[in-house]
Amino acid sequence: MKSYKISAGANFVLERLRKSGQEGYLVGGCVRDLLLNRKPKDFDLTTSARPEELEEIFADKKLILLGKAFGTVGILVNGELIETTTFRADGTYKDGRRPEEIRFSDSLEEDLKRRDFTINAMAMDLEGNLYDPYGGQVDLENKLIRAVGDPFIRFEEDKLRILRAVRFAATYDFTIEEKTLEAIKEKSKDINQVSKERIRDELNKILLLDCPSKGIYLLDQTGILGQIIPELIPTVGFVQLSPYHDKDLFDHILETVDRTPKKLHIRLAALLHDIGKVSTMSVDENGVGHFYGHDKLGAAMAREILKRLRYDKKTIESVSLLIDRHMKASPQMGKKGLKRMIRLVGEDLIFDLMDLMIADLLATKKDRDPSFLLERKKEIQEILDSKTLIDKKSLAISGRDLLDLGYKEGKFLGQTLDYLTDQVIDEKIANDREALLDLARQIQEKIDE
Repeated sequence: MKSYKISAGANFVLERLRKSGQEGYLVGGCVRDLLLNRKPKDFDLTTSARPEELEEIFADKKLILLGKAFGTVGILVNGELIETTTFRADGTYKDGRRPEEIRFSDSLEEDLKRRDFTINAMAMDLEGNLYDPYGGQVDLENKLIRAVGDPFIRFEEDKLRILRAVRFAATYDFTIEEKTLEAIKEKSKDINQVSKERIRDELNKILLLDCPSKGIYLLDQTGILGQIIPELIPTVGFVQLSPYHDKDLFDHILETVDRTPKKLHIRLAALLHDIGKVSTMSVDENGVGHFYGHDKLGAAMAREILKRLRYDKKTIESVSLLIDRHMKASPQMGKKGLKRMIRLVGEDLIFDLMDLMIADLLATKKDRDPSFLLERKKEIQEILDSKTLIDKKSLAISGRDLLDLGYKEGKFLGQTLDYLTDQVIDEKIANDREALLDLARQIQEKIDE
């Protein structure tokens, strides 16, 4: 029998359960990953022991009891958290997410029966014996995502499973079994019964895969994408009539996503960077498509989409800023222009913007050359290393100095500081305190005239 490497913490808990006369098994995702020769992120266990019995058996360990009402006790073993859950049988689901009641069971098979997909409905004991009443191992070998039992019932119980099926298929490059896929398509309209936070979290996991386009295409094919980001649907099959593009807009977007670094805010920006194109398209007398202002519109649309999906403020601001600036890729931009771009985007995002631009360019026609953008990244690093002025934080004077000159608090004071910063960046004046104060006096005198 093949031996599987499990963590020291999981081994400890399983051995102690056995010595206490209780059944204990690895269950769910960790079993799936072990069979796929992947290292599990964590090890979850299921047991015949009731929560109160677990407290007694592991009284010498620190226990996390937040999930005790649901039968889950977290057991800390040398810093490793092992979540251990009593065999359960779920009651009727009340809200498309959670059962109305939890009933503890004495049966491992009954516990496995309540799980979502066959590949997650397997258990394994200390010796590596597999308990697989629903054929999960065969489905792993055949690369299939199949619901346990009737998929229509499984998805009616918990609507989030609709999204999870897509994520698992994309993660492992599996196919969704025919009847399960049919049920997903039929139930896709119900996905918005799930909280926006849960939807967001599943979308994030898809976007951070090595090849997220697999998941996004599947979201579209199942009808889920139209429910969670309907603004992307008009891009599907949209012909751009551009000499720079040999793909439809949706295909271009997804290739851009695949080519970006595995950072959530860049992947989100790539996913939404061209959603403004459909509404801004114009066709000239030569039949060529143009999309003037699609970056600005796209940034505004992205902001609303991300707010709707409950993203945090920092992510929303970063994504909308990257989209707003993703067209500023002229090969003719010089050092002054780069300084201004760094100032507008910020040092934290400037290389992310470059990576988005490079991915965007490479996702157009195959003969596009990104070398000027790669060179620009080097130039930006040189500017940052030189510590030359980029924004008004490094300006030789401050708002306090302008107030001392007689300026009043308000918008004009900020505009003046911005103007002085631009003058220094453009090398029209030195970043010298006295020279800047003199120019500020001149500006004030002209306003007072």
